[in-house]
Amino acid sequence: MMNRIIIAAIISILPFLIANRCSEKKEKNKQVKVQQAIIDKSFDYSANLSNYVIKEAVLKDSILTLTIEANICENDLVELVFNGNYLKSLPPKAQLGLRFTENYNCKKNTTTRSYNVSNVKYTGNKTTILLLNGKEPISY
Repeated sequence: MMNRIIIAAIISILPFLIANRCSEKKEKNKQVKVQQAIIDKSFDYSANLSNYVIKEAVLKDSILTLTIEANICENDLVELVFNGNYLKSLPPKAQLGLRFTENYNCKKNTTTRSYNVSNVKYTGNKTTILLLNGKEPISY
């Protein structure tokens, strides 16, 4: 009788253990794709500020990781764009914005994207301030 209870308990717990192990492997194998920031002289920083919310912005080395809420799906292209014009100040400031096509199949989706911003850093200066809509300035 006791053996049957133990065997039933093992059989009922086993699928959960296997499923948990598989999800851990998927997380470990998931690689973060890093896009290069785009420099586009024709970019209008204020054009679509109301189309997204930056929930979090973290800069580590030259990689800026943004948690974004917008009408975008996981596989949609979201570009971080700088128009090449630094604000006249010391240290220089660079306004960055997002460019994407809204996808209403994924309304108010939250996603995380990473960008290499090394090409945005002002040459000849140790520090460049990155300005993102709704976030505190980031010293780079």
